[in-house]
Amino acid sequence: MMGKPVVLGLPLDVLFEILWYLHPLDLVYLTRVSKSFRSFLLSRRKAKSIWTEALKRINRLPQCPSYLSEPTYANLLFWPFCHRCHLPCDVIQWELRIRCCDGCTSDMLIGREMLPSFVDQLNCLDARQLIPMSVISSAGPCGRQTDNTYRKPLTVASRADVNKLNMQYKFVKDSPLLNDLIIHREKATQEIYQHVALCRIWEAEAADQRRKELVDQRKRDVVEKLESLGLGNELELLRSDASVLKEFDNLVVRQDRELTDSSCQVSLPRLQNFLEIRRVRRLTVLLQDRFKNLAVVVSDMNKTFKNNKTNKVLPQAIDICLLSEVRCMIDGKNSEVMSAEAFVDALILRLPPLLSAWNCQVTKQLADLVRRQLCIDNDVDPLKLAALVFRCSDCRLHVTYPSALTHPCLRTKTFDKPWVQLPMETTALGRTMSPVEVYEKAAIETFEMHPWNCTVLEADGYTKRIHNLFRALGRDPKFYFGG
Repeated sequence: MMGKPVVLGLPLDVLFEILWYLHPLDLVYLTRVSKSFRSFLLSRRKAKSIWTEALKRINRLPQCPSYLSEPTYANLLFWPFCHRCHLPCDVIQWELRIRCCDGCTSDMLIGREMLPSFVDQLNCLDARQLIPMSVISSAGPCGRQTDNTYRKPLTVASRADVNKLNMQYKFVKDSPLLNDLIIHREKATQEIYQHVALCRIWEAEAADQRRKELVDQRKRDVVEKLESLGLGNELELLRSDASVLKEFDNLVVRQDRELTDSSCQVSLPRLQNFLEIRRVRRLTVLLQDRFKNLAVVVSDMNKTFKNNKTNKVLPQAIDICLLSEVRCMIDGKNSEVMSAEAFVDALILRLPPLLSAWNCQVTKQLADLVRRQLCIDNDVDPLKLAALVFRCSDCRLHVTYPSALTHPCLRTKTFDKPWVQLPMETTALGRTMSPVEVYEKAAIETFEMHPWNCTVLEADGYTKRIHNLFRALGRDPKFYFGG
């Protein structure tokens, strides 16, 4: 047999000092620990001040009403279980001073139409003035509906209140005290309604405060997760843009609940993608000024080459900016300290050899394409074949070398395909783009075109027909065309 708890053997002042700082819910739980604790904490002479002080520490909580004791008031406010079956129940029926789950409705509540007939006879105005009543959904006090069907509201009273009034009425129904009972009941009911109004205001404020705490905690958890993914710098940059920060907060706080592992798997990729798009956009803006300077220099240089009537293929600005040497000038570590004038001067100095190198590069790419498609030996120059004809897979036209190098379809403008999203918006969910990928996509978006690409050309248009013609004449096509 269990004896008296050791803590109750402490000096009274020490025990009071310990219990003085407990939350009301902690005191409620202590009343259920043992009979000794329950007897001590429910003694108004010994423990009233402990309960009173605990309730005072709850922010903006209405004072304990005269019709409830402090322990009962604390139990109603904070003990989250049905008062009958002790199953979890978050809804308080304030007018009835109870918590009632859906399963205990018939045992704890009684409908307005089921009240004893004498109630309407005692007061011709409204039965609510004699018995506190609450309005609930027909789905139950907790309002748990599994469909969208309209549920008619029900007016109910507590069976305990009805039984108490019924007992009082039996004692005074044939005596002059009946009128006093009516006055007393009306006064007590009015006091309950007044206190209920204050409790509902406190409940709404407490719910808002709890929601804000959950939101703040969720923000902290999300930020911590994103920082662990290496996105701390982007989060710092967000704080300087109020509109973007608000958009980010809306993504974070779609639900006012704690961040769990399952919700983290859904939310983090979306937030990571949002920050990634912002990062790419920010870097694109930083690169655009250099790209514009580059376009001016390349345009002037191309005009010079055209005036000299050179046979070389002239590149566009996007072709030059994607060269590794130029990319190091634009996107390298020195780009932050190099002024716009210094960048232009350095570009003008290096551009002529870069143009020649690019021309050789695209010519080699086209030769490799022909060699790969026609299976020509490496010691043969495929671009010098007499029967070489290209067919464009986009426009279906046939072109010959060297005009194939300047065929319009080799450079595709981004607005030629309006159904394709801009490069910055096609970031995969939860994926981080590499610096090279960001640079390339920023160049495509800035110049509104893709770089030179010869893969749309097919070198087997008329070439195979000419080879077949030579074979029909009894000649070996390899002797004349290589391969």
